[in-house]
Amino acid sequence: MMELKEIILELDDVLEGLIPIEERKLSAAANYNVVELEECMKREQAAVLQIRGLDQKREAWLAQKGWSDKSFRQILDFLPGEERGQLEPSFERMTENFRMFRKVNEDTNMVLKTNLRVVENLTGKNGPYSPEGTQQEKERHFTSRKA
Repeated sequence: MMELKEIILELDDVLEGLIPIEERKLSAAANYNVVELEECMKREQAAVLQIRGLDQKREAWLAQKGWSDKSFRQILDFLPGEERGQLEPSFERMTENFRMFRKVNEDTNMVLKTNLRVVENLTGKNGPYSPEGTQQEKERHFTSRKA
């Protein structure tokens, strides 16, 4: 079970490191700071690769134990009291960090989608700029009083 605890602790460390990155990403998106946003995305991609590696480690461990179809929670429920007591605090901490990350990530995605809509409106058919970035003439309605 120590191997499982190590995997949980490593996942928790990665998630804990991702939260401030995601918070910076949210701030960068809200402030239209593209350079900072790109930097955060690079760091986020590195963390995602770490998570994938840990997930492969977890899957290999589960396969070795014959528990390939079980989640962390199901494994905890299956374990005897003493082993469960050793793993549960680490699992709960990892779960809480995952919830925090997910919340900030949802907020970030909402801001990014809003910003994207603004850009699309500015460069869209009825916006003041063409897709090339040049200012375009607004279509005038036939009832317009301006000649």
